[in-house]
Amino acid sequence: MHPVLKRILLHGGLTEGVLALVGVMFAELAGIWLTGNATPTTSEQVGASLRYRVPLMMAFWGFVFVLVCELVVWKVRGSKPVKPAAPPPDDTEKLLNELLAQAEAKMALDAESQKAEDKAAEKPEGERGA
Repeated sequence: MHPVLKRILLHGGLTEGVLALVGVMFAELAGIWLTGNATPTTSEQVGASLRYRVPLMMAFWGFVFVLVCELVVWKVRGSKPVKPAAPPPDDTEKLLNELLAQAEAKMALDAESQKAEDKAAEKPEGERGA
């Protein structure tokens, strides 16, 4: 599926849903307002038609708006270029990574031996003082 079509379906569907909910609320408000301002038969007929027409039309025009905007954005920006695959690491880079790993391992070993020597040097001093 084309990325623009995916964006249109996702954004248009979300917009459609939100505007349909807002349309239901608007229709209810209009129905309440009509109940107080018109004859009972007229307000019931108009209120019933508003309850389905307003949400459907708001959802439809919201989807059309998103469709047009996404197409304009796609035309202006164009499609994203495909990124080329990363080249495999060359021999020099592999050698440098290996040397770095060896140096880090040696430093860790030296640090461990230094800690062991420090602990061994501390014990006799501590025993003498007691």
